[in-house]
Amino acid sequence: MQETTQEKSKFPQNKDDVSNPHILTRLNVEKLKGVLSYFSYLHNNGEISDRAFETLVRYACSIFIENEVEAKIKGTLERKLMQFLYSKFSDSTEDIEDIETAIYSLDMSRLIRSR
Repeated sequence: MQETTQEKSKFPQNKDDVSNPHILTRLNVEKLKGVLSYFSYLHNNGEISDRAFETLVRYACSIFIENEVEAKIKGTLERKLMQFLYSKFSDSTEDIEDIETAIYSLDMSRLIRSR
């Protein structure tokens, strides 16, 4: 089965595309639409109750919002940290590259989630 050009464009083509927050948001919206469509299908066919449908929709939307907020916070923290490091330690290009490598090797989402 071959994918159409439109279907291919929904998904990132390389690793750099995945780091783009706009593409991630678009992908997350597409996933949310798919999940909500499936829940509607189940509800319309009587496989889940009104209450279950409402609960599932709220849960899916809350996960979407949580992921979007986390991505925005992560991006902002990374950007601010890089600005700070550039302003304080910008003596040589080699030092900056070493700092960038060290920072990007950290898993910022893991740091955010550890409470």
